[in-house]
Amino acid sequence: MARTSQRRIAVAQDFVRIGFGDAIDDNAPFYSHDFLTQELTTVEAQAVIPVLKRYNRFDGEKVATAIDKFRGRVSGWKFGSTGSPLLLVIFAPWTHQVEDMPPGGKSGVPFTAAERAALTGELKAMFLQDLGADRFEADSGSEFVWGAWWD
Repeated sequence: MARTSQRRIAVAQDFVRIGFGDAIDDNAPFYSHDFLTQELTTVEAQAVIPVLKRYNRFDGEKVATAIDKFRGRVSGWKFGSTGSPLLLVIFAPWTHQVEDMPPGGKSGVPFTAAERAALTGELKAMFLQDLGADRFEADSGSEFVWGAWWD
């Protein structure tokens, strides 16, 4: 589970700036269109995603604002590129595993399949209908990691 760290935000912003290099700056001396951040909290992701202002239908400010309604409902996010922008959402299997929970607290209860399906439906509608993602689907066969791709 991710915990917000102001120190990590600046580093993650630089990492994304380097990764998307030529999409941000035509004269970028280095870039890689195949990268992914470590797991970020919603607060961290909201500070990092807008580094990429626009890429095809991807709008960094709009995406960063939209994910706020999932703060405290997910374990975290990973942002990067697989040739184009990708935002992964990591679901928490248990209630005590959502982002920014203090360590050492009581164990929670597992999220039900119905709760996870409802959350997945909310995310899918937001990414596909509101944010112009080309697809939203499970990543790598994990029921806990889903991704939005802007191709």
